[in-house]
Parts: sequence; C-alpha cells; structure tokens
Amino acid sequence: MIKDILEKSQQEKRIIGVWVYGDDNGFWSGYVKELTEEFIIFQHFTKYGEPDGLVIEKLESIQSIDFNDDYTNVMQYLIDRNGIKIEDIEVEIHHAHSWQTDVLEPFIGKKNRIVQIQVNRDSFYSGFVEWVDQENLILRIVGTNGEDKGKSFFRIEDINGIRVNSKNNRRKMTLYKWRERKQKSDVAV
Repeated sequence: MIKDILEKSQQEKRIIGVWVYGDDNGFWSGYVKELTEEFIIFQHFTKYGEPDGLVIEKLESIQSIDFNDDYTNVMQYLIDRNGIKIEDIEVEIHHAHSWQTDVLEPFIGKKNRIVQIQVNRDSFYSGFVEWVDQENLILRIVGTNGEDKGKSFFRIEDINGIRVNSKNNRRKMTLYKWRERKQKSDVAV
C-alpha cells in the first residue's frame, strides 16, 4: 500500500505529506522524485509552495503518509499556481549499503552546493563535502549566517538523512558567497 501511494505521487507529481519516525520537526510536503526498493528521493516544498530541496530517506523510516486531505490539496494548488521552476538536481543511489556515499560523492570539492546531513536522528549539519568514502565524511561546516565554521568528521553509518538544495541552505550559500566577496574586497583596500 505504501509503495502504491509513493508511486502515484512520483508518476503524477501528486503532493503528499510524509511523516518520519523520530523527527519532531513535523513532516515533509511534496512529491516523490525517485523511488527504489529501499529509498525515497523526495522533492520538498515550503508551506508557501516554494521548492525546498531534495530529501533522501530510507523507506523503513516512514511512519505515515498523508494524501488526498485538505492540506495536501491546498499545497498542490499553491505549487501548481506558483509555477516556480525547480532546479533539476540528479541524485543516484547505486547500493543500499552505501547510499550515503552514493548521494554525497558527486558533491566532493564543489563550492556551489551546500548539503545537510542528519546524524543519529537528532543533529543536523550543513556544509561542503570535502571528502567521503565508504566509512567517513569530512564536511566543511557553514553556519546559519554563511560563516565558515571549519571542518568536521562524521562516520557514514551515523548519517540517516540527507537534504540537498534546501531553502535554508540556499540562504547560507548566498551569505557564504557574500562573505567571500567581502573578504576579498577588504583585502584589496
């Protein structure tokens, strides 16, 4: 039954609400971009119907799904009405046992995209992927106001969620670039 709902969302870009075990921040509203036997790649939207990046999660983490209710119908209307072009970001999962590496590897060394990881279902970190392999991740952490907070090491096995191109991280990216330009102009003076 759950696969049927997710497949319909994917095929028709139908808005659903996805609730995840242990996530006290509420639920995701959007549609399924990609679906595998074990994972969902979900196009998330804000409550205003604006694109809010991709969420990658294991299917077994889904607690419940809302569909064809008032909220999802309202969201469908807002998204359809907005007509905002969604940036196409390719995320591929090749192996269930190394899904985190599969998702993060294309972002190694790229300074044009901040990714967010969830660690042990309770902590979130955003930044640039400096290195990733089957066991480890080094993330250059970017703070709320775009500040470089240095590098942090994480074990791949502790990462249970990944978001790419969220609205919050696009804000951080804008401020990060502003800080870089400001620093360069301060040096030139």
